[in-house]
Amino acid sequence: MEIPYLKYFGLSEKPFGLTPDPLFYFETETHREALSHLDFLLGQKEGFALVYGDVGLGKTTISRIFLSSLDENIYNTALILNPIMDEDELLRTILKELGLKTNGSSRKELYDALECFLLKEHRMGKETVLVIDEAQLLSNELLEFIRVLSNMETEKEKILRTVLFAQPELVERLKEPSMRHLAQRITVTYKLKPFSERDVRHYITYRLIKAGSKGTPGFTKGAARLIYKASNGYPRLVNILSDRCMLSVYSKSKAIVNKKTVARVLKEENISLTSVIKNPLLVQPYRIIVLCLVGAILILLALYVVNVLGLR
Repeated sequence: MEIPYLKYFGLSEKPFGLTPDPLFYFETETHREALSHLDFLLGQKEGFALVYGDVGLGKTTISRIFLSSLDENIYNTALILNPIMDEDELLRTILKELGLKTNGSSRKELYDALECFLLKEHRMGKETVLVIDEAQLLSNELLEFIRVLSNMETEKEKILRTVLFAQPELVERLKEPSMRHLAQRITVTYKLKPFSERDVRHYITYRLIKAGSKGTPGFTKGAARLIYKASNGYPRLVNILSDRCMLSVYSKSKAIVNKKTVARVLKEENISLTSVIKNPLLVQPYRIIVLCLVGAILILLALYVVNVLGLR
């Protein structure tokens, strides 16, 4: 499907797509910190790492950047995108990702095949990294099975590194008593942070340049600030709003996205965006109501005190 504003703005591709694309990867401090934590996992030969954060903070993008940064001569990698499966399906998927055939095998045969592969590769100086995206979707039974897989080891070290990318609810589940054995294995944990206002401003410019922009469309500082406030610094929401703004100025044959443009888009997209944008402006009416109630109570108390003193 042709995107109408690309030719108008002289762009080679859509700058604010929602699909993770390494070409548009914009590294912030939180990304660097997350990748540094994962480097520590590999350097210290630890077994488990957990990178978590709210929806739309870029966990999937970081998982791709992390995997692409690994030297193929040193690391074998297996990526699980949809972890809604049982133990047998997980083993088959891991083996398939590692390039091994798995037809007609029992669970024990699958497990033995994986262990044999890991030991063989380890003796050859290669490590194996398992990355599971959307790990909050894993059942408790599958989480326990993944812990069992981590028991594969030599006399000195683990031979399977596992990285979980998840939403915060997984962290809460790991606090349950039944999850304590897995929780104790996770030695590297990092929580992703939203973009700062400065990050958002540079992020918008960066993605436009990557998409072939020669200066248009332009986003004013006020526009970027309002996008930041509306999105709370969540990259996915920045993308959604920026894309809508570009479409808005295109429809009016303009080339500059200003604060009024963003405000108009926010108003137009109110129904679809308010359910996911944690916007302080949207909470403001409730704060006003609470303040009014508190004020009314204080006035009533003051009147009561005055009446009591007057009676005396």
